Amino acid sequence: MKNKILVIVLFLGFIAKAETKEIPYTLDDRDRMIRLEVKVDALDSRFESIQKQIDFSNNLMLTLIAGLLGTVIYMWWDRRAANAPLKDAIEDESKKTKNLIKALKEYSDSHPELKTIFDRAAIL
Repeated sequence: MKNKILVIVLFLGFIAKAETKEIPYTLDDRDRMIRLEVKVDALDSRFESIQKQIDFSNNLMLTLIAGLLGTVIYMWWDRRAANAPLKDAIEDESKKTKNLIKALKEYSDSHPELKTIFDRAAIL
């Protein structure tokens, strides 16, 4: 136990002595720091240009998606608008056909020959 305490005290003494030692900052260190700052600035400009390219790609992708979505919505609306008159015409013709069948059924009740013809054709 005493050995451990002795080692710790000696170690703390070396650390205290190391902290008091002053490290000189020379002109070479200053020149190195300036060159490093220049390199960092060049890297920053490269990252900025890459970020601009990524932003352009993102904007292009969003524009393409919006255009495609707009085209699909327009096609859906156009088909719906174009088919509405056809749907109305089909409904009108269906009503006319039902009325015609109803009238023929009533007429065939008084004319047995016509009823036989409709029965053979499986119309009524």
